Amino acid sequence: MRKLWLVLLLCVMFVAGCGTKGEPLSNEPDPKVEAEGSGIVAGDMEASVTEQSPFVFQYEVKNQTEEEMKFDFPSAQRFDYSVQTKDGKEVFLFSSVASFLQVIGEETVKQGESLNYKIDLHDLELQKGEYVLSVWLTPKDGQKYEATKEFTVE
Repeated sequence: MRKLWLVLLLCVMFVAGCGTKGEPLSNEPDPKVEAEGSGIVAGDMEASVTEQSPFVFQYEVKNQTEEEMKFDFPSAQRFDYSVQTKDGKEVFLFSSVASFLQVIGEETVKQGESLNYKIDLHDLELQKGEYVLSVWLTPKDGQKYEATKEFTVE
């Protein structure tokens, strides 16, 4: 009887040790993967505006999610922007002076990639003062991913 229990115990230990290896027990990210920098850490779409040189800005929408993001656009326009004074008075709206082909389009942003658009404000002839540049995507549906940047004209 003692041998039977010993054999049974060994069988249970063997079966328990044959489980699936490497699969996480939860949806939590593996800290080893994050520490090594491989893979994409789950996140959101991140929008930012950076000043490349005086009056030249770059609007970037980066995909920090774990899936491709698809944007459907009702026209050739992909983004819009406005320039406001520090106290909120709009002095320029890009879409009010531009025209776009009425062609349905789409943009797909893979994981870790981004959409980038250059914005040149040289032709605005802004007076001295403090301004706020606001930029956003113009998809048919969904989030606009607005980003703002304060700048000064001296």
